[in-house]
Amino acid sequence: MRLLKYVGNSTTLTSSDISQALDLASTALDATSTVQAKLSTASSQIETASTDQSDYQNFAKTLSTNLTSVDVAAVTAQLSTYQAQLTASYSAIAKIQSMNLASYLR
Repeated sequence: MRLLKYVGNSTTLTSSDISQALDLASTALDATSTVQAKLSTASSQIETASTDQSDYQNFAKTLSTNLTSVDVAAVTAQLSTYQAQLTASYSAIAKIQSMNLASYLR
């Protein structure tokens, strides 16, 4: 924009004016390349974030399905089995702790 204004307001262009105009154009081109690189990086980051979000949504859906499709009767039966095993273990440990060598040798 500055280049176009500079050239448009000049009535006569000298070689120095043309050199300055070329310098302005070169600076603008460099700045455009920098902006393009930043936009490319931002685009890549957005794509990565979008992919991560999609993966998380799929994980959440799978987790939701797994949590809601539990067979309550099977889980209750399994918990009862574990409880019985734990009670038996505690009982055996209590019996072993109450024993001493003298009562074992009788």
